[in-house]
Amino acid sequence: MPSHPRASAPVLKRIARAARGCSSTLREDLVCYAYDATDIHSLPDIVVWPESTGDVAAVVGVAHGAGVPLVARGAGTGYTGGSVPIAGGVVLSFERMNRVLDIDTDEAVAVVEPGIVNEDLRARAMERGLTFPPDPASLKMSTVGGNVAEGAAGPRTVLYGRTGDYVIGLEFVLADGHVVATGYLADERADAWDPAQLVVGSEGTLAIVTKAAVRLTEIPELTVTCWAEFPSLAAAARAVAAITAAGVPVSVLEIIDRDTLACSLEYVRGERPENPPAGALLIELEGSAADVRRGVDAVGGLLEGGEAGAVRWAEDQRERDELWEVRRSISASLARLSTGKINEDITVPRSRIPDYVERLRGISEQFGLPILTFGHAGDGNLHVNIIVDRGDRDQMTRARRAVTELFDAALSMGGTLSGEHGIGITKAEHLSRELDAPALDVTRAVKRALDPDGVLNPDKVMSDRPNPWWRDLDDDTGADGGGSPGNQESRC
Repeated sequence: MPSHPRASAPVLKRIARAARGCSSTLREDLVCYAYDATDIHSLPDIVVWPESTGDVAAVVGVAHGAGVPLVARGAGTGYTGGSVPIAGGVVLSFERMNRVLDIDTDEAVAVVEPGIVNEDLRARAMERGLTFPPDPASLKMSTVGGNVAEGAAGPRTVLYGRTGDYVIGLEFVLADGHVVATGYLADERADAWDPAQLVVGSEGTLAIVTKAAVRLTEIPELTVTCWAEFPSLAAAARAVAAITAAGVPVSVLEIIDRDTLACSLEYVRGERPENPPAGALLIELEGSAADVRRGVDAVGGLLEGGEAGAVRWAEDQRERDELWEVRRSISASLARLSTGKINEDITVPRSRIPDYVERLRGISEQFGLPILTFGHAGDGNLHVNIIVDRGDRDQMTRARRAVTELFDAALSMGGTLSGEHGIGITKAEHLSRELDAPALDVTRAVKRALDPDGVLNPDKVMSDRPNPWWRDLDDDTGADGGGSPGNQESRC
């Protein structure tokens, strides 16, 4: 990919004018937009807070003309460095473009700006008797624009599918500043291929989304939540295979290992449990009352006749919320364990989850590192967390090798490098392990066609730049490499 110079002071002034003053080059602002959940840092040259598609197009046009990189940012909750401005340039932060523009109850469609938080969209839809099913674990923070860019999934993917399955039209800005509207948002709708699906999951490398039209669904008539505990994680994984084969409306099948559960319970309750189970499942069924009740009978029978120990069915919303608090607190609780948490989100066929769980145990023992596992077992998407001391060179060396091993293990079982987090910069060096040369050539050709100068989110996905996690830890990965030349200025 082409290399890019840092933005000069005159270029920054032109970008600020194009942003109608809603921008900043102050270091204290730049630092806030220099990282994501990976804790990889790299300062942009300028942060822009657009308020309309016109603002985005104007800024993109100026930056493109000067060869300055552009990185679109939602809430910065990603785990692969996707929104980190590795090459500097412009960060377009969409927190001000956060409106629900329309909800058409007849067609069950919402039109939204990219900065709308997932849970806020769901709440607005529910006010109209509908809902937005995609629900990444970060739904209280992550934005629809970020979910679209990463092709996000979530706990309910097993029943409802991924974010991309609900996108029926996009408005986006191309690398040269031209605006394109597709599908539901196009002036003239056609029953032809919708290029929006090319942009979904492209991690901001092909276009910058400024509006999304998404399908809504009816609110389920009944939702039932269950907690089941097992003598081993492998036993929990075997229960997943049995439940998914039962043909019942299971919307959630979350798997959690012993150490992960203990850490989350301590985080939520303030004290560590004495004897947490080796494996646990959070199960939810939803749909029509009749279908759910049949599903409860079937799942209950499988759990009682299988390897489950304690089984608890939530009796009211309060109990459901308590169970979900444990699940949604996992990431925050694990972050307290050490100075580093390497979170990978491989996916394997559901039938291979027991095999993969056993392989992870071997990798943990082989490299002498704690590996904690949880995730969306219903669609085979496991979040594998290697806990490390970032200041320990030996640990980091072993962690790098462990990551390669866990990726190779997933691929050997017919899996993939990422179920929802994307490739970003942290997995770019491994992409060739999954895609062969022709597939990589096609991917590069699409990128060249839509962004020939490589200004959109450079050094991501198709990149030779190494994962910053593996750099010399004495180096500051970007904190001193950013900032703008000349006077620093904040406006708006």
